[in-house]
Amino acid sequence: MKRLAILVCLLTLAAPARPESKNIHETTDPYTGLRTLFLEVSTRTCPGDPPRGLHDPDVHLLFTAMENPDHTVAYFLAPELDDAGYTLNLRSRGTMDTLIDGSVGTLITPAGSTTTNRYELNHTYLHETIPFSLSRADLNRLSTAETFQFRINGQRYAVQRCTDAKHLRELIEFASAASEYGPPESTAASIPTQHPSNVPTPSSVPAPFAEHINPSNNLKTLTLPNIPTQPCPGETNPQDAAVTLTISANQREAGRVWFYVTTDISRGSSLAVPRGGNIPIKLDGTPGTFHSIKGSVLNTGPDGSPHEMTSFHVSREQIAALTNTTLFEFTVNGPTGPIRLCAQPAPFQHLADFLRIAATYEPQHVAANTPPPAQ
Repeated sequence: MKRLAILVCLLTLAAPARPESKNIHETTDPYTGLRTLFLEVSTRTCPGDPPRGLHDPDVHLLFTAMENPDHTVAYFLAPELDDAGYTLNLRSRGTMDTLIDGSVGTLITPAGSTTTNRYELNHTYLHETIPFSLSRADLNRLSTAETFQFRINGQRYAVQRCTDAKHLRELIEFASAASEYGPPESTAASIPTQHPSNVPTPSSVPAPFAEHINPSNNLKTLTLPNIPTQPCPGETNPQDAAVTLTISANQREAGRVWFYVTTDISRGSSLAVPRGGNIPIKLDGTPGTFHSIKGSVLNTGPDGSPHEMTSFHVSREQIAALTNTTLFEFTVNGPTGPIRLCAQPAPFQHLADFLRIAATYEPQHVAANTPPPAQ
C-alpha cells in the first residue's frame, strides 16, 4: 500500500487503542509525541466516463488526521496518482471539485503537488500526491456517503474518479480514532487547556537547547532548534526556499539514543525526499550522506501555513563532526530543480554540550549515577 506520510517527523506519546482495521495506520512524531492517522481508499472511473486510458493515473485517496500542539486535529484528503503519463502539477491554492451524494463542494490544497519517481520490478513510474484541507464536517459526511465523486483541476489536465460506501465505510472508525487526538473543531475554543500531567513536560537544560519528557514513559528528547541556512558561497542561482534545521537526540526504550537532523521548509521549493531516500552532504568539503527513514512529510505551522519537514537519521559521529565544521552543505534534487543550501558554524559550536547532555540518556550513564538502595 502506498501511503503519504504527512509530518513530519518520528517517538511515542501515550496513544489511544490502535484501530482495529488493518487499513488504518498511525505514526508518532519523535520530537513532540504528536500522532498522525492514515486511511487509504481505492477509487474507480465514474459512471459514464471512458475507461482509464494507457497514460491515465491509478488513483487512491489518503485520509489523514494530524494531532496539533494546541490539541486540535487537522484533516487532509490526499489523492495519490501513480503510473500516469503526465502530472497535474497543482500549485498552492489549487482545487478539487467534489460531489458527496450529489452535494457540490470544493477542497483547496495549501501546498500543491509533490511528485517523485518510484521504482518497482525494474519499472519506473511517477507518484504524485496532493494534500487537500478537509474539515471534520466533510469527514463526517464522507463517512456516511453512498457516493463520492471528485475532479482534481490540474494545470493542463483534470482527473475525475468515484468511490462509494463500500470503500468509505472505514471512515467511521477512522474519525472515531482521530477524535481521541483532541476536541472537535467546533468546540476546540471552549475546551480548557489539557492538564500538564498529560502533555510532554519541559525540563531544565541550558539555552539554546530544549528538552521535553514524555509523561507516559519518561523518555527525553533534546533539541537544538532554529538553525538558519542560506545560499552557499559562490551559489549562482539563489534558492527561494526558507529552510531551518533542528538537531535532535531521542532517548529510546531500549536504552539507546537516536540522533536526527531535520529540515523545515516554510516557503519556496520542495525537497520531496522519498521514503528511504538519501541526500549528499559536505562538511568542509568532505562528502557524506544523510539517510531519511520516512522521507518528506507535510505539517502545519502555528500560523496555519504549510511546512515540509524531512528527518535524517544520523550517527553520533556525524553530530560530532558537525561540532568542528566551518561550513555544512546539503543538496537535494527536488521536482523544481536542485536545492543547495549551507549552514554557518556558529550554532554548531553548541554541539559538544549537546552530546554531553545526550550522553546522560544512555543507560550506562544512568546506572553509574544512580545511588545503591539503602540497606
